Amino acid sequence: MMLIEAMVSILLLMLGILGIAGLTAKSTALSGQAQYRTEAGMYAEQIIQLVSLSVDRSSPTALAASLEAFAHQADGSDRCSYSGSELSDTSELGKVLKAARGESANPLVGLPGATASGQQVVVETDNHLNRVTVRLCWQGPSDAAKRIYEIQAFVH
Repeated sequence: MMLIEAMVSILLLMLGILGIAGLTAKSTALSGQAQYRTEAGMYAEQIIQLVSLSVDRSSPTALAASLEAFAHQADGSDRCSYSGSELSDTSELGKVLKAARGESANPLVGLPGATASGQQVVVETDNHLNRVTVRLCWQGPSDAAKRIYEIQAFVH
């Protein structure tokens, strides 16, 4: 009888240890996903700040015209497959987009699985709305589908 009790207690202990190991693996995966979301947010916020600080605010028409220059792949309704005119990689905004793809001199930066067609900057100036929408897509090593980070800002 004592031997059976010992075996049952060892079995319960082993189930507990396996449960803790599974939770640890899951928390590590979620931590990695949170890191990529944070990095995407930082890149998107950097793009918004760059646009906001670089526009010509001398008149509403000049503001709208200077905002339009920041549009990047504004076409395409498919999720994470955008098209349209692209910014030069040598422009300040182009450099940030390139770094977000991990194509900069430092290979430790950038979002995993990010591509040029997965980055979009949409500028809407109708009725002096001046809305800038930034979308960044990436796919982490353990992600089944692409993830997207979207931020909108109004520049006045």
